[in-house]
Amino acid sequence: MKLPIHYRMAHHTAIIACLVGCGGSNQEKTAPVTGTVTLQGTPVAKGRVVFYPSSGRPAMGSIQSDGTYSLTTFDQGDGALLGKHRVTIAATERVGGAPLPTSFEDEVKQAGKKPPQAPGKTVWLVPQEYSNRKTSKLQAEVISGDNTHDFNLE
Repeated sequence: MKLPIHYRMAHHTAIIACLVGCGGSNQEKTAPVTGTVTLQGTPVAKGRVVFYPSSGRPAMGSIQSDGTYSLTTFDQGDGALLGKHRVTIAATERVGGAPLPTSFEDEVKQAGKKPPQAPGKTVWLVPQEYSNRKTSKLQAEVISGDNTHDFNLE
């Protein structure tokens, strides 16, 4: 006996829902990580903090104007994977030159200017060694529960 189409569709929908929703999560455990980045005691006002686990997805966070950061791995503010991490901190700003385009149209307008403006210079707000996984000596361990990792750079 062949079932009516709406019964078959309901059956297929239930199977798909179970496969998608009943399988559990393959996502690894994370814990919230926040902190402050300072350079010789003064808050670093912009940049990026990245926690690199020995395996798995890195966690990233933007440094706010007061030097604070909050990490994200999978979902906004979920923190970093549990375990030991190598940490990088990169903070730069551009000095001089043409302003960076904010849209494709701005980029086209800037490209058409004669003579073209110099691109400007990148200035490191923290020592560049902290921005590279191979040269940064910063480390942190993330455990279950809330984690605070402050970095006072010299």
